[in-house]
Amino acid sequence: MDEDDSVEAYTGKIFESAMASLDHVRQSLDKSAVNRAVDLLTQAKKIAFFGLGSSAAVAHDAMNKFFRFNVPVIYSDDIVLQRMSCMNCNDDDVVVLISHTGRTKSLVELAQLARENDAMVIALTSAGTPLAREATLAITLDVPEDTDIYMPMVSRLAQLTVIDVLATGFTLRRGAKFRDNLKRVKEALKESRFDKELLIRSDDR
Repeated sequence: MDEDDSVEAYTGKIFESAMASLDHVRQSLDKSAVNRAVDLLTQAKKIAFFGLGSSAAVAHDAMNKFFRFNVPVIYSDDIVLQRMSCMNCNDDDVVVLISHTGRTKSLVELAQLARENDAMVIALTSAGTPLAREATLAITLDVPEDTDIYMPMVSRLAQLTVIDVLATGFTLRRGAKFRDNLKRVKEALKESRFDKELLIRSDDR
C-alpha cells in the first residue's frame, strides 16, 4: 500500500492480494496434513479451538461450525481459561491452535500443556515456527504478510478457508446419516430467521 493510494487503488490491491494469496495457499497446502487433521477431529471426544488477537475470531468461527456436528466443542479467548482447558485434556481430546506468526509464547505454552496431558494438538500456523514445532500436527499456511505494520488480513482469510476445508472433510468422513442430521439442524434454525420471501413481498408494497 502507498500513502497516496486512492480508494479504488487500495481496494483493488486488497482484493487482488487476497485472491492471489488464497490460490497460493490452495496449491501449497499439504493435503496429507489436512487428511490427518480430519482423522484426528473425527475421532476426538472433545475439540478445543484457541487463538489470540485476530486469530481468536477464526477460532470462534471454527467453534460455530463444529458446534453443529454433535461433538463437544470448547472456545475461549481468555488465556487463563485456555490454560485450564489444556491442563484438563486427555488422550481423546484435540486442541486446535491458530496463529499466523506462530511466535506467540502463550499459544506455544498451550501446545506444551495440551501435549503433556496427552491431547493431540493441531496448529494452523506458518512453517518453521515454534508453534509448528510444538504441535502434534501442523497445517502450515504460507501467507506473506507483515503483521507488524498492517492488521492481519489475508492470513485470516486463509485460516478461515482452511477451517472450512476441515469442517467439510469432517462432514464427509462422518457419512450420509451424519449429513442428514446436519440438514435437520439447519432446518430447525430456519425458525429463528425472518422468511426472505415475506420480507421481499413486504418491501414491494
